[in-house]
Amino acid sequence: MLCGRMRTYCPQLCLKAAGLLTALLLAGCGPLAQTATAIAVPPTPTPPWVDANAVMAGICFEAAHDAAGQVFTLRSAEEHIRFYGLADNSGLCRRPVERRPFDFSGGRVLAGLWSAGQGCTARHDLLSFARDDAARTITIRLALVVEGDCPYELVRPFWIGLDAAQDYTIIIDVV
Repeated sequence: MLCGRMRTYCPQLCLKAAGLLTALLLAGCGPLAQTATAIAVPPTPTPPWVDANAVMAGICFEAAHDAAGQVFTLRSAEEHIRFYGLADNSGLCRRPVERRPFDFSGGRVLAGLWSAGQGCTARHDLLSFARDDAARTITIRLALVVEGDCPYELVRPFWIGLDAAQDYTIIIDVV
């Protein structure tokens, strides 16, 4: 008699137990309480130049490595064309360098360098920037940061466009 009753009551009991278990689980589900913490992050100052690394991206690794550490200041489209010609005539690149335009209007200047190191990654960190209108100089101090123990030769570009700097002496110092 017990077996007969169990067959009758078991499916109903299982359905009720499953419903109760589901209700209990859903009762515990709800949006988690979130606390918002405001962290004051100082704004990153916008440098007073335009990133021009893309303009020099067509220079091959070998030519950039050979020129590493030299500061270049190009003040006209003609100087820019001559610069590309020097890279082509160096014999260091397997094919002609890709020439990319730069807008020199309004006294705009293209200035930069390549820095060499050995590691996994490299970047330039800005240490200081000073524009002295009386002395007509712009001085930029950078740190070359090389990270990792990789055996790779690295060349990191730092090329910028500076507005109204046609008759300024541009000094870029990497430490």
